[in-house]
Amino acid sequence: MKTQSRRTVLGQIVAGGVAATMTATATAAGADPIFAMIVMHKKLTADWQGLYDQLQEAEFNAAKEYGHRPIELIHRRDYTIGASEIDTRRQTLLEAGEIDPATVEQEYLDASARYQAKVEAGLAWDERTGLATLRNDVDRRVAAARRYEKRLAHTKPATPAGAAALIQYVLDDDLEADESYWHMTALRGAVAALNGMGAAVQS
Repeated sequence: MKTQSRRTVLGQIVAGGVAATMTATATAAGADPIFAMIVMHKKLTADWQGLYDQLQEAEFNAAKEYGHRPIELIHRRDYTIGASEIDTRRQTLLEAGEIDPATVEQEYLDASARYQAKVEAGLAWDERTGLATLRNDVDRRVAAARRYEKRLAHTKPATPAGAAALIQYVLDDDLEADESYWHMTALRGAVAALNGMGAAVQS
């Protein structure tokens, strides 16, 4: 389903890009803000990835003395899940209607408690190893990058060149590994921008 959706959007991009390229004239002078936003997103991403690499190396070294950091995942009904996946699994089971809702709710409470225990064990490990500050720094920088990429995804390019740059930036990223799903929003914005430029010239 996801692959099909991306193919559909990319097809729209090609169609929109051709239309805009064929009909658009030179735009008014002035920088397209999308270029600066791409540069900033690259910087924010490089910042957290560099710090994350430091954390990984520090964890590896600390594990030699303290053992490995507890993994924040639990097992539930043949699934290994954590964080928001626990809520998602609860909703899926309730909607399926194959298990007594009271049982689903009790399992959900148990899973949530077990997951929270894993989280607390991880935080305790960070304190013992002296990595709590570094991990918090990584989390803050990741959150900053995530907030900014939402802004980037919802900013429509002002020029055909800007739209092309945004499309290329998205395609150069790892579409399958990324879990923030900003890519599709950005691609749709680029399509809308290109189609709008073409329509404006035709009118």
